[in-house]
Amino acid sequence: MNVPSLQFLAAVFLLSATVICLPSVRLRQAVLALCNAGFLYLLIPNTASGFALGIFLLSGYGMARMLIKWPSYLVLSAYLIILIAVFLVIKRYEFITFYLPDVITAYELKIVGLSYILFRQIHFLVDAIQGQIETPSLWSFANYQLNLFALLSGPIQRYQDFHDQWNQLSSKPKHSFEVQAIYFRLLVGVVKMAVIATAFFALYQRSALALGQEASQLPRGIAIEHFFGILYFYPLYLYLNFSGYCDVVIAGAVLIGIRLPENFDQPYLARNVIDYWTRWHRTLGFWIRDYLFTPLYKAVAENWPERADSLAFLCYFIAFFVVGIWHGPTANFVIYGLFQAVGVSAAKLWERHIVKRRGRVGLKQYLQSYRVRIAAIVATLHFECISLLFFPTDVHTTVQMLRTVWRSLR
Repeated sequence: MNVPSLQFLAAVFLLSATVICLPSVRLRQAVLALCNAGFLYLLIPNTASGFALGIFLLSGYGMARMLIKWPSYLVLSAYLIILIAVFLVIKRYEFITFYLPDVITAYELKIVGLSYILFRQIHFLVDAIQGQIETPSLWSFANYQLNLFALLSGPIQRYQDFHDQWNQLSSKPKHSFEVQAIYFRLLVGVVKMAVIATAFFALYQRSALALGQEASQLPRGIAIEHFFGILYFYPLYLYLNFSGYCDVVIAGAVLIGIRLPENFDQPYLARNVIDYWTRWHRTLGFWIRDYLFTPLYKAVAENWPERADSLAFLCYFIAFFVVGIWHGPTANFVIYGLFQAVGVSAAKLWERHIVKRRGRVGLKQYLQSYRVRIAAIVATLHFECISLLFFPTDVHTTVQMLRTVWRSLR
């Protein structure tokens, strides 16, 4: 069942109408839990995949309860290593599966949304050991992880936020203007995904196909046209498709009493790559900041305080390397992640350069300059478009397309 499909929308409308009529929170929870289970059933291809997902989730919940009672960062670290290793095997990362015996890799395990489940589980465990989650229940944890509105592609909601809303699931009728805004957002999301994004993807495919032919040489004008096609049309497709998906699931979740975090804030108007990652896939960027970069940088600063500023850039590269491989098991995603690390590092170095020359007051004046902001937005936009050249296809195909353009321009 696709998110923008009529079946999904009809199910959301039926669910919201049912939840409003139910007299108690427990009944509303039960209905939503049944819908979560039904949605998951449609996505799990075989018994082995369902069993693996169950073990994945139950182990996380059991570990969290144990860490709340007997905190041990050594035990947490060991569990996370095992959890991530299992994730890499299930997702079939070649640098892991190449060394495994056939008896392990023979099972065809496919768990939709596992990347998001992994990050939610890590957050749940870290917050549990830090005392931010005191009395989790298996009931709320399971529905948190399998929430049909966030299962496929996020947003990455925090457990505490979900838990508070799960225990309320307000059935009070909303104001008419709020209901209208919710339904309008649903409509906008569907149009963005099913119509506009689809059109841009077709244009991207047309250009990619023309440039992807082996040993092809196009007329200069045609080559430039197709280069701009792959440079701009895929980023437009990706933004419209993903933000449209978020519009649908966020609006749909509101109808049944759950407010998911916003995931986009005009990302293509970002003034640098740091700003971009506070606007693009925001819940992923905040997760990486809170659960990877900050702990890593804190450890570096405590152990090597005199070199903390320079080692911060290593932390950027590690963080965005993880962002890259989290998206997929192939080399093109690693390149995408390294592009982001370079962009963030360059932005931070330029900021330091301005502060060194003009001070904090000069930096503030610099950032308030209208011309500087326009130039920075244009530069950041094109940097992200270039990095996304490597996102939809393997490295060989991307290089082949760029070679075709280069040969045609010579």
